[in-house]
Amino acid sequence: MTTSQPALSPALRIVLMLAGASIALWGMSQYAEYILSLTFAFLIALAADPLANWLRRKGVHRGLILAISLAAVYVALALLALLFIYGGAQFLKELPTFTEQAQQLVAQWQAALQNLGLDSAGSAAIASQVDPAKPLSWIADLLAALGSAIGNLTTLILLITFLFVDIVLWPGRLEETARRGHGYARRLMEFTVDLRQYIVVMVIVGSCIGALNTVMFYLFGVPLPLLWGVLSGILNFIPFIGFWLGLIPPATLTLLAYGPERMLVLAILYVAINGFVQNVIQPRLVVTRLNLTPFMNLVSATFWPLVLGPAGAIVGVPLTMAV
Repeated sequence: MTTSQPALSPALRIVLMLAGASIALWGMSQYAEYILSLTFAFLIALAADPLANWLRRKGVHRGLILAISLAAVYVALALLALLFIYGGAQFLKELPTFTEQAQQLVAQWQAALQNLGLDSAGSAAIASQVDPAKPLSWIADLLAALGSAIGNLTTLILLITFLFVDIVLWPGRLEETARRGHGYARRLMEFTVDLRQYIVVMVIVGSCIGALNTVMFYLFGVPLPLLWGVLSGILNFIPFIGFWLGLIPPATLTLLAYGPERMLVLAILYVAINGFVQNVIQPRLVVTRLNLTPFMNLVSATFWPLVLGPAGAIVGVPLTMAV
């Protein structure tokens, strides 16, 4: 006579699921650099897929399609790496000057508060809360994180190369498997198509934002305008938060160099430009079933950095979509 095993209680199942998820997330955090490189390689391949498809429709040989696609990606990555290395070095070189300007500005604010009748202790406490040296430190940390990501460029290039070989030289394998009745392959194919559309649209929108911001920063005399413009385009991949993070470096440097009036005008134009692109142009381009709710977008932007580091915020939405 067989005896049935007692079923697990719902509470115990939840505990086991949470324990398994915690172990999985801990493991991901231990291999964060490789997971980020793999995720970036996959997203870059999706972003470059329209170029490969266009060349394929023109009847170009597969080997030449592979060479052109890889060359375009390598050039773009090399330019980004050079920009962040040079721009980061220039910013760190000028950081002592920026810090001194920030200290002088705080002293001026403290003196103004004392003239209004506030004692020295109170004025110092209030002025310290708006110390521009704090965002300068954050900007330096951000550039250091980008430098760390560039350090993994070799792994990223290897992953991209072999991924492009699979996609370009042997296209259609996933579609063929889906046509044979494999449900998982069909769902994966649909997800990949929608994710490709999302990534391509975000690249277009980020490029527009980066170009417009670069021109605006240059006209306002912001130091290193190209660096902050490109950075604002990349941070556009981070929902809600990235919009404001991209404003911190140029606004802080404008405040130190030209004062609060010009910084306020720059901030208003920045919000107007980015708001127009994100709320008028982007909705016309995005037609996908992968749009997340605002809450899930915010969770994606704040949760994955805890697991994968700061760069996890950039790939947070695609990772949440995959889960």
